[in-house]
Amino acid sequence: MKKSFRKAVYAGISCVMALSMTACSGNTAGSSSAAAPSESAKAGSTQAASGGEKKVIKLFHRFPDDPANSFIEKKVAEYEAAHPDIDIEITSAQNQPYKEKIKVVVGSDEAPDIFFSWGGEFSERFIRENLILDLNPYLEKDAKWKDSLLDTQMVEYTTDDGMVYGVPFRLDGKLFFYNKDIFKKEGLEIPKTWDEFIAVCDKLKADGITPIAEGNQDQWPACHYVGTLNQMLVADDVRAKDYNPKTGEFTDPGYEKALEYYQQLVPYMNAGVNGQTHDMARLGFTQGQTAMLYAELVEITNVKQENADLNWGMFNFPVVEGSGNPDLLTGSPEGFVISSKTKYPEECVEFLKWFLGPEVGAQQAEDVGWFNASKGVDAGLKDQSLIDAYKAISSAKEMGPWFDSSLYSTVCDTYLTAISDITNGDVTPKEAMEKVQKTAKEAQSLVQ
Repeated sequence: MKKSFRKAVYAGISCVMALSMTACSGNTAGSSSAAAPSESAKAGSTQAASGGEKKVIKLFHRFPDDPANSFIEKKVAEYEAAHPDIDIEITSAQNQPYKEKIKVVVGSDEAPDIFFSWGGEFSERFIRENLILDLNPYLEKDAKWKDSLLDTQMVEYTTDDGMVYGVPFRLDGKLFFYNKDIFKKEGLEIPKTWDEFIAVCDKLKADGITPIAEGNQDQWPACHYVGTLNQMLVADDVRAKDYNPKTGEFTDPGYEKALEYYQQLVPYMNAGVNGQTHDMARLGFTQGQTAMLYAELVEITNVKQENADLNWGMFNFPVVEGSGNPDLLTGSPEGFVISSKTKYPEECVEFLKWFLGPEVGAQQAEDVGWFNASKGVDAGLKDQSLIDAYKAISSAKEMGPWFDSSLYSTVCDTYLTAISDITNGDVTPKEAMEKVQKTAKEAQSLVQ
């Protein structure tokens, strides 16, 4: 069987670090939804009940805002109530501070037992230092658990040699969100091809409506367009070779074409793209100021919070004919891993098995609007946008990794800066790729 592009990418970049990726314990009453105690937990429960010390498990995550934070706290409290020998201490931090802190503490004596970590190179740098527990033996022992997880999502937390190092907490992908009322008023149909998409943008712009909301202040939003276009215009094996810093050249003409296609979109975006954040641009969409937004599915909750009355829908990125793979859904899951330093590996595994399992996953989908990697967590959903989102992810043949997560750090920095410069009209796609090619060549000398 042909090795997937995803695994090929991570096999290639497992020797380097790509840093440019593009959070308080509760005491709520227990619930019968908590998992039954494991044998080791039962033994510890007796000790705890008789006054012995509890097993303290430190959990570190990057979701300090509600509803996610409250959900995590509630579920931890439920688990603690059902497992009196377990005390889970939660700490959290916002995205960037989290990235900075976790890279420092994982290798120290202060390492959390369970912590959030992105798939791919972000986690694999810890794996190379033997800091993450291999979950494969536990999955092999529990066929029911293994079979309950979506293969297309678990592969994102699997190394090329078969080590399973994490389980997704939330699945994600990238689709276009669109304002149904604007489309109806303008007599527009959902575009399926690039030419149809440009025609929609032309009609909107001619009628005084800003077609696309975008904010690229942090540089990762615009690169997602380019990453998706690369998937369609450059063959899987070529991208795998180029995303590997040991062999990356980026000389395939598809890369320049991808930037040219992106350049076509810039005039249809709101003013000041590089001067505002993606969240600011999304607010323009949710307030009806723009017609479309290329957004992550985890943003559905944000859209509803910002405007519960917005009449909107989603469609796939328009197909561009090329040498690549149009079947990929851009996006990656995010999940939890277990420290190899933990004193309680069995207990940590049992907690994740429950916390990231189908029952809690179904509650998470309803309460937070995020899905874990368990199959069927959409069964009780009534919100059509969430139903559509889960269908998009669960039916994807394969995920296309986030572009900024796939590149070597220096190559990524050059690429993202070049895309930002194209957005400003400061460089051409050809000039941009010449800079990327130069940096890729320099990277080869750094990692050989």
